[in-house]
Amino acid sequence: MTSPPHSGLHAAERRFTRSVLLGLFLMGLVALGGPLVSYRSDVDEMRHQFRSRVAREGRVYAQSLGLHLQLLKSELTRVALGVGPELRREHSLEDVQDLTGPNTGLFRQGIVLMDATGKARWSEPPDLLTQGSQLNRAWFQHLLVKQSPTVDAISPGASTFVVAVPIVRERQTLGVLAGLLDASADLPGARPTREHLTLLVLNRAGDLFVPNSPPDWALTKGFAAKVETLLSERGQEMETGRGEVFAWATPVPGTELRLVLAADETASMESIRDRLLTQLLVIVILQVGTLLLVGLYGRRVYRLFLEVERRAAEKETLAALGSAASLIAHEVKNSLNGLKVATGMLSPLEEQALAVRTLRGQIDRLAHLATSLLHFGKPPRVQRIPMDLPALVREVIEGLSVLPEAEEVQLDARLPEALSLDGDPLLLATALDNLVRNAMEAAVAAKDLGQVQNPEVRVSVRREDAHAVVDVEDNAGGPPAGFEQRLFEPFVTTKPKGVGLGLSMTRRAVEQQHGQLTFTRIPGGSRFSVRLPLDVPETSA
Repeated sequence: MTSPPHSGLHAAERRFTRSVLLGLFLMGLVALGGPLVSYRSDVDEMRHQFRSRVAREGRVYAQSLGLHLQLLKSELTRVALGVGPELRREHSLEDVQDLTGPNTGLFRQGIVLMDATGKARWSEPPDLLTQGSQLNRAWFQHLLVKQSPTVDAISPGASTFVVAVPIVRERQTLGVLAGLLDASADLPGARPTREHLTLLVLNRAGDLFVPNSPPDWALTKGFAAKVETLLSERGQEMETGRGEVFAWATPVPGTELRLVLAADETASMESIRDRLLTQLLVIVILQVGTLLLVGLYGRRVYRLFLEVERRAAEKETLAALGSAASLIAHEVKNSLNGLKVATGMLSPLEEQALAVRTLRGQIDRLAHLATSLLHFGKPPRVQRIPMDLPALVREVIEGLSVLPEAEEVQLDARLPEALSLDGDPLLLATALDNLVRNAMEAAVAAKDLGQVQNPEVRVSVRREDAHAVVDVEDNAGGPPAGFEQRLFEPFVTTKPKGVGLGLSMTRRAVEQQHGQLTFTRIPGGSRFSVRLPLDVPETSA
């Protein structure tokens, strides 16, 4: 007999499990969502600070370059005041050598004086720009028209930088005094002070002065137009072919030059992102650890809840079954008393011997069932008195000798002469009767199924430390695999005609005497062990 499936309880368990899992999932989303949102906000804030710093550094570079170019123009203007109408080298121009010194001069490439047609009249060092006229150069035409200093490339795409001032007398441009320098070496800020920064200086036409070897993306067609867009939008992302950079542009004060500062945002923010990801990882680990602890604790609470619920349901079921079992047992015992009296009146003649023995065996089996039902319905009170355990086991074995199975089973009893303990003889005898009876029935059933040829049952009593142990073994093969956990549940059995109360009541009876009933699978069969505490008398000194 097996317990019916509790479909309603299982459905409730599934609903509870789904609710817990859903709650944990939502908690996980909240736990992870917060750090992710915070991480995104921090990255945006860092990006804003990074771009603000690029713009600030760009303005510093532009102001530094503008001040330096203003100094160069002032020095050339001062020198130009000493140039005579005939554009000849006069005594006042001797300080030109100080401006073109190789180590300390402002114009390390040299200074050249040209007439209004763009031809060089003299230069320091000599033979500078003597190959042709500069009349058609954009910067030279600007001087002639505007009659104001200019800064530009000496020719399109050249890295040589020219700072030129007009020589004007009576509103007429007589010539031009120009200072030459290498833009990539002689300009302040030509090399950025930090990695992942690219500094570009170009004119309106898009001619690049700085750096000497500009990146490929700065040489593309239309880059000058992009720079004008940057000037209006104060900065934007630009594609370089190897990723995006943030570019910021500003005019150089006092000139028509443009300064562009481009920064590799990804590389520059790598350390920031790594730090934030590390923080996020720590938070995630802490949150996951918290969720695991909550999950484990919730699982433990859930199991405790199920155990309490199971015990409550089992008590209810056992109470109801106990009332019904008591009523049935009383009725059965009343009938069995009459049958027992009737069989006692039968003559044990040879032709009736089998029938009488069969009737008495079945009556004894029904009496045992009725007694089990009564004890199940109303557990008896434990009365502890001194008793001899081997003698009690011997009486149980002799009482079972009238069973039909006794003729087929080889029963081996290994009992010491004496082993005393305090306990309830009635409860213990009932418990041992159940164990030995079950072993005999299982052994005969195994023989009927062809599993064994000689059914055997072995009963032994031994002392182990401060306990008495009774072992009941058989060679019936043991219960089905995986059934061990349900052996002691009420109304659970593997016998076709069993009720499933014997082992449950046996365990209860043993535990009521502070003992322990255990099951062990042995080669070829089973072993049930009853372990009872001994009352050891004190010895005199």
